[in-house]
Amino acid sequence: MSPSRVLRNLALSTAVALLPATLAWSETPQVDVPYVFETVDSYVIKEANVIEIQGVLQGESAPRTFEFEFYSAPTYYDASQHASRCDRMALLAMTRPGRYLLELKVQRWIGGQPSCRLTRRSAQPTP
Repeated sequence: MSPSRVLRNLALSTAVALLPATLAWSETPQVDVPYVFETVDSYVIKEANVIEIQGVLQGESAPRTFEFEFYSAPTYYDASQHASRCDRMALLAMTRPGRYLLELKVQRWIGGQPSCRLTRRSAQPTP
């Protein structure tokens, strides 16, 4: 095998090996855009007020990872209560893949606070 072919094969195999690592970076969600997960594959509590969710978004086929931050304001809002409610919804969606849709959306009007919604999917008609 020629040296150029060996180098090309080495470069391709390195790129393929590094591809999953580059896909694992979490994305920052956009404000006022609903992220509807058909499945939740991973749920990580990264900090006291930061969660990372990996799953398949509605209309897509590949899993994506997003990082949502729950902001606290000591005078009027405790983010940990809000985050724990989202925890329960995400865990329910994770245990029953395809049965529920989990929607997270960063709200502009609450200082960027994510809202969480769990919706049961309607039954698919049998042909």
